[in-house]
Amino acid sequence: MLAAEASVKRRGKDGECLRSEKKRRQEDEIDVDLDLSSDIKGIISALNQIRDKAQKDEQKKNEETIRSVASEIKSMIDDAKSKFEKERQSFHKALSRVLKSMKVL
Repeated sequence: MLAAEASVKRRGKDGECLRSEKKRRQEDEIDVDLDLSSDIKGIISALNQIRDKAQKDEQKKNEETIRSVASEIKSMIDDAKSKFEKERQSFHKALSRVLKSMKVL
């Protein structure tokens, strides 16, 4: 009977060893899953930061383009005003000459 009891005790200990080994494996898998989850969260966070920076960069480029176009338009308007003023002065001179010549007659 001592041999049978020893056999049962060994099996019990082996069964406990197997259970504790399975438990350790499960805990290791959970740790790996948590590590992967943490890594994935870090990657997602980094990607979000990259996207935000790209959007800010794109916004800055758009603002620079708008400023540049606005400057060009302002320059074109100033040129048109200058040309218009020159034409107005020329027309005024011509009209003045015509009026003077009419008074002389």
